[in-house]
Amino acid sequence: MVEYLAKTDKYSSAVLDIVKGWGSDIIVTRGNVHHPEFLDGILAIEYEKIVGIGLYKIDKDCEIVLLETFVKNKGIGTEIIDRIKAVAKNKKCERVWLVSDNTNSDAFRFYQKRGFSISNIHVNAMREARKIKPEIPLLVNGIELKDEIEYEVEL
Repeated sequence: MVEYLAKTDKYSSAVLDIVKGWGSDIIVTRGNVHHPEFLDGILAIEYEKIVGIGLYKIDKDCEIVLLETFVKNKGIGTEIIDRIKAVAKNKKCERVWLVSDNTNSDAFRFYQKRGFSISNIHVNAMREARKIKPEIPLLVNGIELKDEIEYEVEL
């Protein structure tokens, strides 16, 4: 059974280790550097193992900085999004937004099925992101990684 918890200091190093496993200790969205160990989040835990992570940042609105699940088709990503939306609503945010990239075709379907709309396409944004985080690959599955696709849902 999956348990959903707010990210606490207890899990910060585990979250950072997961992100480092992808080649860097930072996340870059829209030219902003995020340090995952300092972001708020929702974790999905099963058998004492993280099976899903949703990290977010609340300013005026709520940005989902990272959403990743390690077990597919169990509703974990949907539940994490729903919990982040509830936090954002409680904090009086008007919208929840996030960016993905042009190579992530699964994101197109996933976010739109959960009420998100494409709100912007930032053409060639990855060129600028690579200046901050050079580990970002040039190609993903043979497709040039170049654009950020912004999704949003109003609360």
